[in-house]
Amino acid sequence: MSNGRILYEGPSLLDGAPIVVIGIGFSAGSANRKTGDMIQTHILRADMPPTDAIKSGADSSICGACPHRGDGTGKGRTCYVNVGQGPLAVWKTYKAGGYPLWDGTGVNGRTVRLGTYGDPAAVPVHVWHALLRDADGWTGYTHQWETRPDLRTLCMASADSVNDALRAQLRGWRTFRVALPNHAPRMQGEAVCPASAEAGKKLTCVQCRACNGAQGQRGSIVIAAHGGTAVMANIRRQAA
Repeated sequence: MSNGRILYEGPSLLDGAPIVVIGIGFSAGSANRKTGDMIQTHILRADMPPTDAIKSGADSSICGACPHRGDGTGKGRTCYVNVGQGPLAVWKTYKAGGYPLWDGTGVNGRTVRLGTYGDPAAVPVHVWHALLRDADGWTGYTHQWETRPDLRTLCMASADSVNDALRAQLRGWRTFRVALPNHAPRMQGEAVCPASAEAGKKLTCVQCRACNGAQGQRGSIVIAAHGGTAVMANIRRQAA
């Protein structure tokens, strides 16, 4: 039985381009050591490999205004997701017809990660509500917090500076701030992500589940910028 399901095929809410949302982990679960066993959701351009989308700038359909996309040609990226691994493999399986449509089952008691790759704002919110109806919990993040207040109860506002975080909080969002090396490692009202290296990886996302939007009872979260060698080189250049 396929481990993935097609959750949505249709236009991106960001620019109308064709996208697909694939949920992974319905049969075998997830082996992600940071998050724990969550249903992982990949938001992808339906008509091209995610690696090509990055090089052409077409990833704006699924990432919107995220500053970690780089310059639109694949250069200068500070996104921690290695698109040539998980997202590309998922896209190839999708194009080969390897995933059935989701039938509404398989989520009961599970925890869901909204946007393992891609921004949940690209997807109609009813898709997420349907997926989370029987879920035990979820995590979600969006860079489109200035234009998508309807996601506030589901997602954290992704913040890339103290100023971003404060502006989002004034609008009623809880924030998830990525701190560059020259940024404040923690500000008032923030807790360090317990799944991070700097917190000793003491909890997985499944165990913590703090990043569940404005309805969460905890404060905002901060994590040090992280990623592979090329990503960290770009991060250090930005922070210099």
